[in-house]
Amino acid sequence: MRDLQKELYLVLQWIPAKSTWTFVLHREDDGKTRLISRNRLPGSGPLFWLGMVAFMEPGSLIMERKMLLGIKKRAERLHKERQALAGAVSNANDSLTSP
Repeated sequence: MRDLQKELYLVLQWIPAKSTWTFVLHREDDGKTRLISRNRLPGSGPLFWLGMVAFMEPGSLIMERKMLLGIKKRAERLHKERQALAGAVSNANDSLTSP
Protein backbone atom coordinates (compact mmCIF):
# COMPACT_ATOMS: atom_id res chain seq x y z
CA MET A 1 0.00 0.00 0.00
CA ARG A 2 1.39 3.38 -0.98
CA ASP A 3 -1.15 5.79 0.50
CA LEU A 4 -4.50 5.76 2.29
CA GLN A 5 -6.92 8.39 3.48
CA LYS A 6 -9.83 6.68 5.23
CA GLU A 7 -13.16 7.14 3.43
CA LEU A 8 -11.47 9.08 0.61
CA TYR A 9 -8.82 7.11 -1.32
CA LEU A 10 -6.52 4.09 -1.43
CA VAL A 11 -3.37 3.88 -3.57
CA LEU A 12 -1.74 0.49 -4.16
CA GLN A 13 1.73 0.26 -5.73
CA TRP A 14 3.66 -2.62 -7.20
CA ILE A 15 7.26 -1.55 -6.56
CA PRO A 16 9.10 -3.61 -9.23
CA ALA A 17 6.89 -2.28 -12.03
CA LYS A 18 6.28 1.11 -10.38
CA SER A 19 2.62 0.75 -11.36
CA THR A 20 -0.20 2.08 -9.21
CA TRP A 21 -3.88 1.28 -8.78
CA THR A 22 -5.95 4.01 -7.14
CA PHE A 23 -9.48 3.86 -5.73
CA VAL A 24 -11.18 7.17 -4.92
CA LEU A 25 -14.56 7.83 -3.28
CA HIS A 26 -16.03 10.98 -4.84
CA ARG A 27 -19.10 12.45 -3.16
CA GLU A 28 -21.57 13.98 -5.61
CA ASP A 29 -23.76 17.02 -4.94
CA ASP A 30 -26.87 14.79 -4.91
CA GLY A 31 -25.56 12.84 -1.91
CA LYS A 32 -24.44 9.80 -3.90
CA THR A 33 -20.87 8.53 -3.90
CA ARG A 34 -18.90 7.37 -6.93
CA LEU A 35 -16.07 4.86 -6.71
CA ILE A 36 -13.39 5.72 -9.25
CA SER A 37 -10.62 3.28 -10.16
CA ARG A 38 -7.46 4.28 -12.05
CA ASN A 39 -4.37 2.33 -13.10
CA ARG A 40 -1.02 3.81 -14.05
CA LEU A 41 1.79 1.88 -15.65
CA PRO A 42 5.12 3.45 -16.54
CA GLY A 43 6.22 2.93 -20.10
CA SER A 44 6.54 4.53 -23.46
CA GLY A 45 7.02 3.78 -27.08
CA PRO A 46 4.86 2.11 -29.69
CA LEU A 47 5.41 -1.46 -28.46
CA PHE A 48 4.38 -0.54 -24.92
CA TRP A 49 1.18 1.15 -26.10
CA LEU A 50 0.38 -1.62 -28.57
CA GLY A 51 0.66 -4.16 -25.76
CA MET A 52 -1.52 -2.03 -23.50
CA VAL A 53 -4.25 -1.49 -26.08
CA ALA A 54 -4.22 -5.02 -27.48
CA PHE A 55 -3.88 -7.08 -24.31
CA MET A 56 -4.10 -5.20 -21.03
CA GLU A 57 -7.01 -2.82 -21.60
CA PRO A 58 -9.67 -5.33 -22.74
CA GLY A 59 -8.94 -7.75 -19.90
CA SER A 60 -8.66 -4.99 -17.34
CA LEU A 61 -11.97 -3.42 -18.38
CA ILE A 62 -13.86 -6.71 -18.04
CA MET A 63 -12.24 -7.64 -14.70
CA GLU A 64 -12.50 -4.15 -13.22
CA ARG A 65 -16.14 -3.65 -14.23
CA LYS A 66 -17.14 -6.93 -12.58
CA MET A 67 -15.17 -6.02 -9.44
CA LEU A 68 -16.68 -2.51 -9.21
CA LEU A 69 -20.23 -3.83 -9.75
CA GLY A 70 -19.65 -6.35 -6.94
CA ILE A 71 -18.45 -3.58 -4.61
CA LYS A 72 -21.48 -1.47 -5.56
CA LYS A 73 -23.87 -4.35 -4.82
CA ARG A 74 -22.33 -5.00 -1.40
CA ALA A 75 -22.23 -1.29 -0.50
CA GLU A 76 -25.88 -0.79 -1.44
CA ARG A 77 -26.92 -3.89 0.53
CA LEU A 78 -25.01 -2.67 3.60
CA HIS A 79 -26.64 0.76 3.27
CA LYS A 80 -30.13 -0.80 3.17
CA GLU A 81 -29.34 -2.98 6.19
CA ARG A 82 -28.13 0.03 8.16
CA GLN A 83 -31.23 2.03 7.22
CA ALA A 84 -33.48 -0.83 8.30
CA LEU A 85 -31.62 -1.16 11.60
CA ALA A 86 -31.84 2.60 12.22
CA GLY A 87 -35.58 2.46 11.49
CA ALA A 88 -36.06 -0.46 13.89
CA VAL A 89 -34.15 1.35 16.65
CA SER A 90 -36.19 4.50 16.06
CA ASN A 91 -39.46 2.53 16.22
CA ALA A 92 -38.34 0.80 19.43
CA ASN A 93 -37.46 4.16 21.00
CA ASP A 94 -40.85 5.58 19.96
CA SER A 95 -42.68 2.68 21.55
CA LEU A 96 -40.73 3.13 24.79
CA THR A 97 -41.61 6.82 25.03
CA SER A 98 -45.27 6.46 24.02
CA PRO A 99 -47.84 6.17 26.83
